[in-house]
Amino acid sequence: MKLSIYTAMRNCREQDYPYLEMLRHHLPLADEVVVNEGRSTDGTYESIRDLDPKIRVFRTSWERPSGEHWWIHFKDDARRRCTGDWCIHLDCDEFIPEWEFDEIRAHLERASELLVPVRFRNFYGNYKVYHADPGSVHWITRKMVIHRNVDSLEFWGDGSNLKERGKPFTWETSPREFTVHHFGAVRHPARLRESWWSAGRFRSGRSIRLRPPSVVFDLFPHTWKDPHFLEGLRTYDGPFVRAVRDSPHAFTKDAMQLYEWLKREGR
Repeated sequence: MKLSIYTAMRNCREQDYPYLEMLRHHLPLADEVVVNEGRSTDGTYESIRDLDPKIRVFRTSWERPSGEHWWIHFKDDARRRCTGDWCIHLDCDEFIPEWEFDEIRAHLERASELLVPVRFRNFYGNYKVYHADPGSVHWITRKMVIHRNVDSLEFWGDGSNLKERGKPFTWETSPREFTVHHFGAVRHPARLRESWWSAGRFRSGRSIRLRPPSVVFDLFPHTWKDPHFLEGLRTYDGPFVRAVRDSPHAFTKDAMQLYEWLKREGR
């Protein structure tokens, strides 16, 4: 069995995503990693083009077509270039724990299904703090991103999940479910607030077309003790994925202030 991991990324260095750690982390799991690189202007492309022989990078111009979920097109471009029997779609801040690598490959070797779900653990501020109730703050809880490499599947909804074309989406696709550690909220606080604003998630949850310049977010970054998130935050003492163990500083954006505060609060 050949396994492909695929992703789409643009200006990840500027936006403080752990994209290099993500790519390196999954090399032992994948037979190939396919990257749709959106003609970055911050050095992202130059940093990944020769990173490893397993990684195949192709470049496209990320012009926004009409429609709210325009990014599905770029994910799908990468999917169609995969050559594996099975594929896993991951964003550049998502990490499958290495202790599940062997289980995933063993399951896919004998699986009869088309799709396999994953469940998310969402970290916030640093690698020792997670949100225990991510659905309450509209963070992702599950995704359907492990799938056979067949044409009968399509990205669905906001592009977080795949499903069979012409059939309703369902989570009841597989007897197994695997895990993803998500570090999308472990980034520089200015870039985090800017990203949420651009995605229309700033407070109202509505799409916001006006995008202030980055310097505005540098002056007014995200506040880690935002009351919108505090109630659901809990400490996490492991196990940690290898990328975190190798570079804990890369997954710490609040100087561990939230972790220490939560410990004092007894949670």
